[in-house]
Amino acid sequence: MTDHDSDTVPHSGEDPFPQAGGQPGKRMGPYVLRERVGVGGMGEVWKAEQSEPIRRTVAIKLIKAGMDTADVLARFEAERQALALMDHPCIAKVFDAGTTPEGRPYFVMEYVQGSPIDDYCDRRRLNTRERLELFQKVCQGVQHAHQKAVLHRDLKPSNILVADVDGLPTPKIIDFGVAKATSRKLTDTTMYTSIGQLIGTPEYMSPEQAEPTSEDVDTRTDVYSLGVILYELLVGCSPFDSKQLHKAGLDKVMQVLREHDPPRPSTRLLTERKLATASAASRRTATSSIPGSTSEGPYSALANGRVQTTPWRPPSRKSPCPRTHRKSGVPPYARPVVSH
Repeated sequence: MTDHDSDTVPHSGEDPFPQAGGQPGKRMGPYVLRERVGVGGMGEVWKAEQSEPIRRTVAIKLIKAGMDTADVLARFEAERQALALMDHPCIAKVFDAGTTPEGRPYFVMEYVQGSPIDDYCDRRRLNTRERLELFQKVCQGVQHAHQKAVLHRDLKPSNILVADVDGLPTPKIIDFGVAKATSRKLTDTTMYTSIGQLIGTPEYMSPEQAEPTSEDVDTRTDVYSLGVILYELLVGCSPFDSKQLHKAGLDKVMQVLREHDPPRPSTRLLTERKLATASAASRRTATSSIPGSTSEGPYSALANGRVQTTPWRPPSRKSPCPRTHRKSGVPPYARPVVSH
């Protein structure tokens, strides 16, 4: 289990997050902190050992020292409540909650020793069918959250960890730190979002999330992010160039997300031969099966448009309302994937 802004996991005795609070060996009730595995904007995640009433390894998320503002506390409590509402094998479970001796709130979750879904697929060289089957499980987890009236709002590969359970790849959706309720309040404390503040990760955000007010956000926002993740799993890159988005200023990022159309997956593979070759290699697919080939491999179907790689087409900039390109009542989200 890692925090959503963490791109680094400790590989040595050095602490890669020296400015964060908490210390290895610190006891909090029946829990003892062992190793910090992630740190984000407001919190840090620790691998810990529970000693009673049962012994097990858990993950503990607590607010970083000096970050206990009213807004951060409200968001932390909202995440804790969101996780407590859900009970699904593809969503990390929350076990307990409490407060440290210093007054910092924390909650205890199952420890997920997995890899981001894109890394897992590439490292295991999953073929297209296997990637779709794994993605279907993710869709089921997101659908469960929506049935509990919870939006994730920051779905991306690093927030979907995959581990082998009884020999089968099992995804776990983590980090509901910017979650939003659709029909109930997750906390009695009011949460404020600054005007113009982006909620989410740019390359996976829906156009409505890029609006200055971001008020018109519902379950379709998560569905859009699922489409971007699927695009990345099948093509090998995200629809928009991540490096360019991160280099651009806030206004430019919001404009790109709202107004620009990314290339279709098949177009991306047809026009970028190196990308197509790398994608074929990572999926145990013969080079002759990449777009432009006469072979009837999985990529020829993709190139010829017979496979709808992303069920939720990115919105057109010509539409006055980007969301009109996505249907209402999308669940069950996995249906377009199953039909492949």
